[in-house]
Amino acid sequence: MEKEAGDRAERRLQQLEKQVRDARAIALAGVAGVAVLCLFSLVWVLTGGLSGEVRAKRFAVMHENGKPGVLLTVRNDNPRLSLYDVDGDLRAAFELQGKGRPVLSFLDKERHYRSVVGLSDEGNPGIAFWDNDSRARANFKLADSGEPALGLFGMDGEEGPSAVLYLSDESGPILNFRDVKGQDWEVGGGR
Repeated sequence: MEKEAGDRAERRLQQLEKQVRDARAIALAGVAGVAVLCLFSLVWVLTGGLSGEVRAKRFAVMHENGKPGVLLTVRNDNPRLSLYDVDGDLRAAFELQGKGRPVLSFLDKERHYRSVVGLSDEGNPGIAFWDNDSRARANFKLADSGEPALGLFGMDGEEGPSAVLYLSDESGPILNFRDVKGQDWEVGGGR
């Protein structure tokens, strides 16, 4: 019996020694982990922490089919947000052009402009429309002085037959016409 009790005590002692070795290893790993965390925290504090921004030349959000859906880029030093349909065709873009003029463009399936809303170089708003054959057909804008103008254009766009209504603060309404022969005439404006 004594031998049995001695064997049990020795096995129990070996188990306790193993548990102590395991506990030391775990404690050592924990201390090392805390030390690494403290070191990274110290570096983070000393360098001013995270900047709170992500930098990239472009960001893309993809459709489930792998084609682009949204693309955010900088093109010719101007930011541009492009929206693509599920087939990967550009359908709308919001961008700054020139010296920071905001422009919102809508395109058809063939990537032809159909409508554009934006500001002129002087900061005046306008909207333009194109037909199925990419011809300018209508626009509405505020002129340089802020006076409203509405243009309607024939099959040749702004170069062909047209009617432009302009409301002058000084002269009142003015209606300009251009016929198919290129002849211009004007009605209104105090005349």
